[in-house]
Amino acid sequence: MSVKRVLIAHQSTIPHYRVRFYQEVERLRPNGWDFTVIYDADETRKQFFLALDHETFGFKVKCVRTHELKFGNQRTVFQTFPFTAWQYDLIVVGNSIHNLSYPLTYLWRFLGKPIAYWGQGRDTSVQNATGLKGLSEKAKIWITCRSDGFFAYTKSVHDFMKEQGLSEDRIFTLYNTIDIENLRSIYEEHIRSRDDYKKSEGLEGKRVLLFVGRLNKRKRLDFLIATFAILKRRNPQYHLIVIGGGDTSYITKFEETCGKDSISYKGSVSEEEINYYYMISDLYTFPGAVGLGPLQALCFDLTPVIIDSPIHNPEYDYLNEENSIICHREVSPAAYAEAIDTHLQDTDQWSRIRSQAWPSIRHLTVENMAKNFIRGINTILGS
Repeated sequence: MSVKRVLIAHQSTIPHYRVRFYQEVERLRPNGWDFTVIYDADETRKQFFLALDHETFGFKVKCVRTHELKFGNQRTVFQTFPFTAWQYDLIVVGNSIHNLSYPLTYLWRFLGKPIAYWGQGRDTSVQNATGLKGLSEKAKIWITCRSDGFFAYTKSVHDFMKEQGLSEDRIFTLYNTIDIENLRSIYEEHIRSRDDYKKSEGLEGKRVLLFVGRLNKRKRLDFLIATFAILKRRNPQYHLIVIGGGDTSYITKFEETCGKDSISYKGSVSEEEINYYYMISDLYTFPGAVGLGPLQALCFDLTPVIIDSPIHNPEYDYLNEENSIICHREVSPAAYAEAIDTHLQDTDQWSRIRSQAWPSIRHLTVENMAKNFIRGINTILGS
């Protein structure tokens, strides 16, 4: 029996955290099908600041180039892989419109080629989209509902697409994740040295807050600056570590408002360095729209302090009052600061929530995500 071939595209390239997922799919997949992943090394470097060597991935890639098209402030991209996709028995692409290759791939379905999508279902960053954005969102959902299958990132995405009319037997929930088991092993290996690490950074006795993310308006950094200024007035032992690239004028505002000695800006750092800063911090503060960042924090027993919002990414599903501090969506900087200060002063509460962090997410493994993906591929291919 011939082996069926599956072509997979996600975003414009392969995010570094997705490599481990594909390796698990390669390890666990049945012999009846294999897969090839679209890959653009230049896009990887532009998007994730990491140079990845696809020769070491352990699964097949199809190297492509990404062509950028700009309409005002909007960035749209195109890759040529749809023109050669016919040779595959199933094509799985991202549930996105900004990469024109994805909706164009749907044209093959009119000639009998199975097409599946995966992703968030909708753009959660925009509520009640209108105009061109509203049309693109409707088009995305229309195409997805007429595909051969949809891989939903989380249960809330599954439920949303079911509400849009997609048959439930064509929705496969992945439970999108990162390599939490590896992160947890790093935590367990180094936790006994946590106090020594803090001392070496000059943070002994400090209340260390951590922010990891792009420096932009969507992350609500002005809100965090106002919050941190209040905390510093309450207790000069507060210290903030900021990791991420982007608009560094926010760092200047932090230093002018709170003092240069109260903040450590690390810029864009390696995965190993990020893990180190998760280890030495006391709370993960993120007032903007969250994604996978809090999941990494929980691997290090680091409590996320976030704000409830309808614009969070689907991984918000994983957070609750057992493992996080979730503030009301209308919270002020003063109230957000109060939540942080109260939590750190209440050592019993701090210890209790930290102890519930890992048990609340330990099922969200890359292996389980890969098994869910394989189950969906098997179903669509009729394996």
